[in-house]
Amino acid sequence: MPQAAAKAGFRESFEQLKQAQKSRKGVPLYLLWVNRPAGRVIAAALRNTRIRPNHVTFAGAVLTYGSLLWLAFGAGADPSSALVGVLLALGYALDSADGQLARLQGSSSAYGEWLDHILDNGRIAVMHVAVFCFLFRNTDYDPVLLASLTGAFLFASSTIFFGGALLDQLRRNAAARAAEQVQAGRQKRNGTPGPVIGRSGRSRAVPGPTNGAAAGTANAAAESRRLMRRSIVTLPVDYGVTCLAFLLLPLPGVFVSVYAGLAAAHVLMCAAFLPKWRSELLGLA
Repeated sequence: MPQAAAKAGFRESFEQLKQAQKSRKGVPLYLLWVNRPAGRVIAAALRNTRIRPNHVTFAGAVLTYGSLLWLAFGAGADPSSALVGVLLALGYALDSADGQLARLQGSSSAYGEWLDHILDNGRIAVMHVAVFCFLFRNTDYDPVLLASLTGAFLFASSTIFFGGALLDQLRRNAAARAAEQVQAGRQKRNGTPGPVIGRSGRSRAVPGPTNGAAAGTANAAAESRRLMRRSIVTLPVDYGVTCLAFLLLPLPGVFVSVYAGLAAAHVLMCAAFLPKWRSELLGLA
């Protein structure tokens, strides 16, 4: 009898995910260097278990929402409150692991993607309401100022998240329509591409893949540097950095200063993203 194929182990699963990782275009450094690798480790470890991606999603939600509820109604300005930052960071790692586990187990689904986005969007609102409650209970700051600060952070971060997610979907829709148009054009030509015609009206050869290799290498290096700069610039609006800021909760004054700085970064980045996204969407139309 033929032997069943051996199941992929941890190392093989980890390497598969590493090779198939999402694009790093515009990805902040924490997500790129910390959260995705952490999620990769979790997903590779769970591949051959009965744990499914939605289980991981719900586990992350329990850590995230549970810690935020404790922050809002129970945590004091003492060392134990730093645990909120730890739990939020762990929940974020699980949020990265569920999609990678789905790829390994071949169990990706529309419901899983929808659930992930719903919980991600909800945590933004709950987080900043929880911060307001914590600071209102444990500090003497003016409640109106606290509401303005947390409200501005909530508005900017939710706009960036929802706007970015919707933009990604619209990009995919546009790419699918373009692919359909190309396919329809090929079928209309019976699948036979014509020669490339120059301005003189004569056929000309298509440059070979080796032409411009040096220029291509230089362009790739320049693009890599550009992406790295963008990853550094967007670091303050990475959710993971916000999670780490909660490690400062035992020092409310320091926490408020860092929180306000992150809020300002989100507002500025939101103001920069919106006109850029508008131009891209008009181009897609």
